[in-house]
Amino acid sequence: MKTRVRAIAAVAALSLPAALPAAEPPRRPDPLYREIASRLDGVSAIDVHTHLLEPPAFDPSLDPLMPLGLRSTNPRYSAALTEAFGMPVGAGGLAAAAERAAALRAERLARLGPSAYWHAQLDAAGVETALVNQDFSQGTDAARLRWVPNAGSLLYPLPADQLMARSPSHGTEIPKMQAALRRFLGDGGLPAPPPDLDAYLRFLDQTLARWREQGAVAIKFQDAYLRTLVFDDVPAERARALYAQGLRQPLPRADYLALQDHLARHLFLAAGGRRLPVHIHSSHGVPPFLRLQDADVRNLESVLTDPGLFGTQFVLIHGGAPLHEEAAYLGIKPHVWIDVSAMPFLYPVPELAAVLRKYLIFAPEKVLFGTDSGPYPGVPGGPEVQLRALATATREALYLALAGLVRDGVVDLETAAGLGRGVLRGNAARLHGWE
Repeated sequence: MKTRVRAIAAVAALSLPAALPAAEPPRRPDPLYREIASRLDGVSAIDVHTHLLEPPAFDPSLDPLMPLGLRSTNPRYSAALTEAFGMPVGAGGLAAAAERAAALRAERLARLGPSAYWHAQLDAAGVETALVNQDFSQGTDAARLRWVPNAGSLLYPLPADQLMARSPSHGTEIPKMQAALRRFLGDGGLPAPPPDLDAYLRFLDQTLARWREQGAVAIKFQDAYLRTLVFDDVPAERARALYAQGLRQPLPRADYLALQDHLARHLFLAAGGRRLPVHIHSSHGVPPFLRLQDADVRNLESVLTDPGLFGTQFVLIHGGAPLHEEAAYLGIKPHVWIDVSAMPFLYPVPELAAVLRKYLIFAPEKVLFGTDSGPYPGVPGGPEVQLRALATATREALYLALAGLVRDGVVDLETAAGLGRGVLRGNAARLHGWE
């Protein structure tokens, strides 16, 4: 398989030019843009959504399945590869440069150690702190690499045959989540899910407490991929009956979702009590099995308007794309925040600036800087290369959006600079109590 991937990568590299544009982003002539940039370039960002610690998975043969912003032909990635590893794309093509970079990456990690290596990568990207999404805390340092565990695994305590039958992706991903849950159960001293719902809910509370002690700063749900963002308010008695039934035989999909609704709302409430913001994937995503109707950010309204959950801070990961204005309106709620991660690779800078403008108009103090940097197959060199490229693109878009608001008389220059500092770091610092 590796030989086939290398062969495909080599063929794909033949179509690339010998040299791609330099790393420095275009210098925009607009004086307002330049003035805002001069005030904000030195502000270190808090990136609220990354997958930095996952290993690279470069495979340009998958380019045709990706939007342009995630393809290996994106000049920003080649420029960032040269910046990060000194590997310009030469006669050997991008695949050869990526292979050389991978060897240098391994050498640096071994020589410097993971913490020093990643701190240097954050510095180079203008990022002070990165929140890292992964099941377990290994590799995070509770300082500049902060852990966000995947709480969605806690929603699968019972055999999920009918859920897994929905698509090949479900059949692959749900067993992975259940494997993670078995480890969480073991950490709690349980060999298997307990025999009744009340005991399982106590385990959930203990798990959140344990994660907090291990350094978690938020919890994440990616349920837009595997179920729906509708979380009904299911009564406890019905949930108890469903849990007991599911221990005896696999539940029909609708019943399993009802049980998950109850578990999720319990976790939402418990997270608020422990000051753990709840990050929810709220946009389109990896094809082909994610369903836009299930991932519609408006499905969260029943949760976000529940007075019982006003004490929980919710972060709309990826900003509700493509329903940006709807997400922006939801951000008016005092406990709802909007993360812009992933959008820097979904949209070119001008389109991203237009999206940011909507968020800033409706909820300017609730917008959070994020990249979603990770091991995407079109990115040579690994997540750190994508981090550099996307951090730069996000700043460009932010500066453009702020300059437009000043030019249109919506805010003055001082206010715009203050809003920019908020997006880059101040809003996230306030959310997490890091001020």
